[in-house]
Amino acid sequence: MRRVVLLSLVIVIAAACIALGFWQLRRLRDRRAINAEAMAAQALPPLTPDSAPSPGLLRHRRATVTGELDPVHEFMLRNRLVRGVPAVLIVTPLRLPGSDTALLINRGYVPAADAVNPGNAEWGEPGRQVYTGTLLPMPDRGDGAPIARNGRENWKSLDLSAMRARLPYPIVALYLVAEADSAQGTAHTLEGRVYPFRAELPPIDEGPHLSYAIQWFGIATAVLAFGVLFIWRGAPAGRAGTLPSPVDGAR
Repeated sequence: MRRVVLLSLVIVIAAACIALGFWQLRRLRDRRAINAEAMAAQALPPLTPDSAPSPGLLRHRRATVTGELDPVHEFMLRNRLVRGVPAVLIVTPLRLPGSDTALLINRGYVPAADAVNPGNAEWGEPGRQVYTGTLLPMPDRGDGAPIARNGRENWKSLDLSAMRARLPYPIVALYLVAEADSAQGTAHTLEGRVYPFRAELPPIDEGPHLSYAIQWFGIATAVLAFGVLFIWRGAPAGRAGTLPSPVDGAR
């Protein structure tokens, strides 16, 4: 009975590991599909200011947009690291001409000792601005977790639903990661450095999913091998025999 219970436990554990391995393979397949979409979109000509306000913008596509920033509703994303330096990420709504809709602009990083509060640093870009960058889908995971620091709004991450509820005007479900050459010298200069430093796009790679899948399949194989060697083959040899009865010994 004990062997049956142990064998059942081994099978359940191995099956769970195999299921997790196939789950990682599905995630790898989805990641590859997203990567293919991103590379195809980035190969297209950049969207122009006339087409950029459209809600049907293709994500991962490069675009040039123009408008005025709304610093009143600007916010930061905390706990960032750029070139080994703790920082916050500046995200500002850009009011698009001729539209009541705004597009969030990832303007880049500002150093902050605790990766939360950049102190009294200023990074305004007043007047009409032109930004060129790549459009990325806005996360909507419900994990924005806004807090206030030094009179500024500070978020853990982008959160589409929460930010739509917070802003007094509609926003596009995409945001633009501004490229370095879009600064055009308009950012404030502090201690000889221009802020904010433009952010870089996330790398297009397959992530760790294949490695994780191999690990889960390896664990499943090891568990099944344990079952074959130590359970299916029976008890250890030293305990397999029985002592003869007194009557048998007399004979």
